[in-house]
Amino acid sequence: MSIQMNLVFTLLIIETIIISILLLPLPPKIQKKLINYYDLSIKNTNFSIILIFIDSLVSIMFVDSIKNGFKFNSSDEIIEFNKNIWDNRSKKFYSQRNMYILGAILSIQMLIWFLIIMIKSIVKNKNILLQLSKEEEKSVDNELTTEYEKLKIDVDTLNKQYDSLWKAYSEKNKNETTEEDNKKDN
Repeated sequence: MSIQMNLVFTLLIIETIIISILLLPLPPKIQKKLINYYDLSIKNTNFSIILIFIDSLVSIMFVDSIKNGFKFNSSDEIIEFNKNIWDNRSKKFYSQRNMYILGAILSIQMLIWFLIIMIKSIVKNKNILLQLSKEEEKSVDNELTTEYEKLKIDVDTLNKQYDSLWKAYSEKNKNETTEEDNKKDN
């Protein structure tokens, strides 16, 4: 294999591994670490230069394979005595194969980019949701404590009313019983 095809093969394997890792259902902390690592590596100038070089090389190879893949027509397969038909067919096959492989590599690179954006959004929304749920719990706790205090005051008030009514009833009952006793005695 040529150096270019070795590069294409290793790039395809690396991209497949990256997609496999990104598609795993990882906990949010690990996803956040992956996103931070990706952001740091993209901000690194050496890494970004290498990535741009590889992308441009793959794009040039893709355009070249498209150009060579569609250059051959069915009229080219007419047997001529001074041309080998199998040589033309093999060139057409190789250029079409390269076009499909390089197109897949470029598509996978775009897929990785979209996956990173989606995971960033998911991690960001999970953090916002956690913060809102904590704030809501605090506000619910505050509301519950104020409601508890109000209910406690209401219960105390009802107990005082009960005690005062019981005293009034007891006194009235005493007065009535003493009057009845006095009437019976008379």
